[in-house]
Amino acid sequence: MVPTRDGLSFLERIWRREEKIEGLTFAETDELDMALNLAVREVPGWHQILTAQRDRTQNPDRKARFEFVMPALSADPAVREQAFARFADVRNRSHETWVLESLRYLNHPLREPQSRKFVRPALDLLREIQQTGDIFFPKRWTDATLISQRSPEAAAIVRQFLAAHPELPQRLRWVVLNAADDLFRAVKN
Repeated sequence: MVPTRDGLSFLERIWRREEKIEGLTFAETDELDMALNLAVREVPGWHQILTAQRDRTQNPDRKARFEFVMPALSADPAVREQAFARFADVRNRSHETWVLESLRYLNHPLREPQSRKFVRPALDLLREIQQTGDIFFPKRWTDATLISQRSPEAAAIVRQFLAAHPELPQRLRWVVLNAADDLFRAVKN
């Protein structure tokens, strides 16, 4: 469900601690999520929201995660491209959950047309992801890449990747096909 302008305004007031919901206390993790969701929707002042949230986050691990994800939320496509490009270096994939969160924001439904450029490079990294990550990382990586894609162009990219890699291990082929199922269904209809 897409939040309305009033809904986003309410969420921002909650995040700013200007409004309360009786009986509901928000933890630091809730405020982090609110800030990320406001930023990806580019509400007015979204950049200041991210900066303020980073500054008020007390837990050092959460702050590091937040800082890692922040570039994926940028309104500047060049910054988002740099955020994706850093995944080519295995050292930048050491915190897999951070990588996946960043990848989900890079491929957020609101950015579907712009995020299409990440589909092929993400698929090209899949073998390395399998070799350097945990057993579930390739599936989660591919899901985060394709979750919001619904265009014929994205479907064609996936099909071209599979056709160009007949030697792809069957397990990875299934991972790609599974992650692309909703995309293929959307294009078919």
